[in-house]
Amino acid sequence: SGPASYGQCIANERGDCQIPAVPPRSPHQIPIPKSAMKNYTKSRSRKRGFTLIELLVVIAIIAILAAMGFGAGAMAINRAKKVHALSDCANLVQAVQAFYDDYNTLPDVPSADSSPGAKTESLLMNMLVGFDKDNNPKGVRYFQGKDAKGTTAARSYGGLFYEGKSVELLDPWRKVSGNATSNRHFFVMLDGDYDDEMNDPFNSGKPLYGRRAIAWCTGKDGEYTLGQQTNAKNRDNVYSWR
Repeated sequence: SGPASYGQCIANERGDCQIPAVPPRSPHQIPIPKSAMKNYTKSRSRKRGFTLIELLVVIAIIAILAAMGFGAGAMAINRAKKVHALSDCANLVQAVQAFYDDYNTLPDVPSADSSPGAKTESLLMNMLVGFDKDNNPKGVRYFQGKDAKGTTAARSYGGLFYEGKSVELLDPWRKVSGNATSNRHFFVMLDGDYDDEMNDPFNSGKPLYGRRAIAWCTGKDGEYTLGQQTNAKNRDNVYSWR
């Protein structure tokens, strides 16, 4: 008879039944040489190392994309602030025109007759929001705008900052250090001689006709250079007339 399978009783010389302790090896169960096992282990190790490198590459790519996304986000925020600044410039010009229509005179701010113009500090803004009853006896609020962010005048930005019955208008950029802190407001120039002609403060050879007022601000860097339209310091300025 053929060889007994595992669990099958085998009779010995005395006729007793015995079961093999170890199952017989199948002809398909071929022993794996030790050299092959070493090569297999090395191969698996190499695969694990390559996977780690891939992981590091993916992390690096994610970091690069995140940096690019942050840069794009910052640019989008700056563009939104420029739109906000342009809107405030336009509203300032409209407020001055409405003031003139009611009183047949421009706000009495001497520094507004020449470049770079009067800052939107309390002297001008109190007239335009109706706090200055001597110059705006009707108390009309000609300028409408949102409140500034911040709790102190020195660190506020992006709107109207009130201190009691006094108000100033600050541009949208937070400027708390360096020379930029002195250029946190908008600038307003008025047609002080009432001849319907003003000069562009950044291009003296270009007259601006039919205007009672113009407004501008320095932008993110807080810097400007008069009479030099293409100067690097003027690249991010925001103007009501351009």
